Amino acid sequence: VGGNHEVSNQNENWLAYSRRYPNEHGLSGSASFLWYSFESGPAHVITLCSYAATHEGSSQYEWLRRDLASIDRAKTPWVVVVLHVPWYTSNAHHPMIEGAGMRQDMEPLFLAAKVDVVLNGHVHAYERTHRVANGTLAAHGIPHITIGDGGNREHFAMPWVPQQPKWSALREDAYGWGTLELNETHATWTWLRNNDPWNPTGGRVGDYVVWSK
Repeated sequence: VGGNHEVSNQNENWLAYSRRYPNEHGLSGSASFLWYSFESGPAHVITLCSYAATHEGSSQYEWLRRDLASIDRAKTPWVVVVLHVPWYTSNAHHPMIEGAGMRQDMEPLFLAAKVDVVLNGHVHAYERTHRVANGTLAAHGIPHITIGDGGNREHFAMPWVPQQPKWSALREDAYGWGTLELNETHATWTWLRNNDPWNPTGGRVGDYVVWSK
């Protein structure tokens, strides 16, 4: 998923990204390599762009609406969305305002289509939400996972907002990675901390959750 580092001030927006990470977006009816979908096992995976127009009537919005309507849940019972800027984050370094416009535009589509989970990066830390919708805990909501903690020269995004929101299940400054395993009835998300000098508990499971249909 392309992010802010792929947006240049030298009229080269997305140029390197398009060469290094080509995709067959046309197969999902998308006119842009910045948003597309594909199917992998029991999952329909949607990739969106946080740095293109998202309002109703925009190319990305209208493509998303068509794509969500085309999903065959009997074939792919899980719908996973991947985007760059989180809609829900309690990190003060990258506050929620950064993804607020996209959330306002597209969250109703996600909720209506019963998207199962949203994965994003941008914030160099780890955070998983409970099921959330319209800024509050909701049984019909969607869990959001910020997995931007792979580690780079910018180090961790700090600080967190002082009071952890009720919709935030777990947040942590630690380098790590995650795995999402799916079958027809269950999805298992596991987050593991890296084994590095900053984290003596590296390599251990830091978060584990199972969702069921």
